[in-house]
Amino acid sequence: MIMRAIITEPPRGGVRLSEVQMELSGGVVVKTYQTGICGTDKEIVEGKLKFARPEEGNSLILGHESVGVVSDPRGYTGFREGDIVIPMVRRPGGCRMCKLGRQDYCEDGDFVEAGIRGKNGFMREEFSDDPRFLVKVNDRSILDIAVLTEPLKNAIKMKEIFQFLRLRNPWYCDDSTLTCKNLYVFGTGTEGMLISAVFKSMGINVIAVNRHPLKENVMSYFESNGIDYLDTSSESLDKRVRDQPMNAAIDAVGAMDVLKEITDNISNNGIAIMFGTNGQLPSSLYTILENVVDRNVAIVGSVDGSKEHYAEAIRFIETQGKKMRLEKLITGKHLPEDLKVFTEKEEGEIKKVIVWS
Repeated sequence: MIMRAIITEPPRGGVRLSEVQMELSGGVVVKTYQTGICGTDKEIVEGKLKFARPEEGNSLILGHESVGVVSDPRGYTGFREGDIVIPMVRRPGGCRMCKLGRQDYCEDGDFVEAGIRGKNGFMREEFSDDPRFLVKVNDRSILDIAVLTEPLKNAIKMKEIFQFLRLRNPWYCDDSTLTCKNLYVFGTGTEGMLISAVFKSMGINVIAVNRHPLKENVMSYFESNGIDYLDTSSESLDKRVRDQPMNAAIDAVGAMDVLKEITDNISNNGIAIMFGTNGQLPSSLYTILENVVDRNVAIVGSVDGSKEHYAEAIRFIETQGKKMRLEKLITGKHLPEDLKVFTEKEEGEIKKVIVWS
C-alpha cells in the first residue's frame, strides 16, 4: 500500500515527508496514532548520529517512540481490532542474551533498532509487526500520553539496576526507607524528567541538575512533584553537595564531562548510572578511575530495555501518570507535514509528538 512516511538518509541526515510503497506482510497491522520526537531523531536528521543506518537502500523511516491502534490482528492470539499497542524499538540478533529476550544486553551488537539503525521506524501511517514486539495498553484513558512509554521504559530499567546495586551493602536509612538519600539526575529534558519522576516515586530525594535556568513549565513540573533542582550557572554543584550529599547520580545528558562531575562529588558507596552516547572522552581518565576505585563507587551503563520494562512503564503511566502530571511533558502536537519540529526548538519545549490519526 502507499502511505505517508517521514524519511531520512543516514548517516548524512536530512528529513522529508514522502509517499512510500510499503508491504504490510506478516504480523499484526497497526495504525499509527502518535510518534514522539526525541534528541536521537534530531541527531539523525542533523547527520550527527554516525551509527544510524537504513534498513535497505539509502533511506530510513524515522520514529522509535510510538503508540498505535490495531487495525487488523490477522488472527494472532491476544490481539483484537482496536487494541492500543506500543511497538518495541530494539529487535534481537542471534547472541545468547538476544535469544533470552534481553536484546538490551546484546553481547555482540548484532541487533536492529526501529527508526535508528537497520530497521524502518514508525513515523508512517501504518505498519505491521511481529506480535512478540507489541506491548498492549489496557487503560484507554492514557492513550494521549502512552507515547511516553518508550522513553519511560529507560527510566524503569535504571530503577531495576539501581535496586540491584544497592543490595551490595545496607544502602538505606535507619528507618529502612530511602528518604535520607539524595539522587542527582543530570539533565532536564524529557528523559531526565521521567527518570526524576520514577525515582521520586520510590521515596528518594531527587535533585535535577542542568547548566541553565529552567523554563517555567519545567520548574512547575518539578515543584508539583516535590523534585528539587539545581542550576549550575547560578549555584555550584560543590556547594549543593556539601548540603545534600550525592549518594547516587544518573547522567541523562550523555556528556562524558558529567561523569567527571559525578566521580568528583559522589559519596562513598555511591551508585552512578550513565545513560546516553554523546560527548567526548575526558582527558583526566586516570583521576576518574582513581575516584571510582577508592570510593567503592558502582558505575554502570544503561541502554534500552526489555519487554517487561515496557509493560512496567505502561503500569507506571496508568497508576502515576495523573498524579505526577506526565501530560505536562507533552508540549506540542504536530502534523506530519510540520517538519520544522526536527530542526527548531520552541520556547518551553519538552516533548513534541506527531499526530497521525
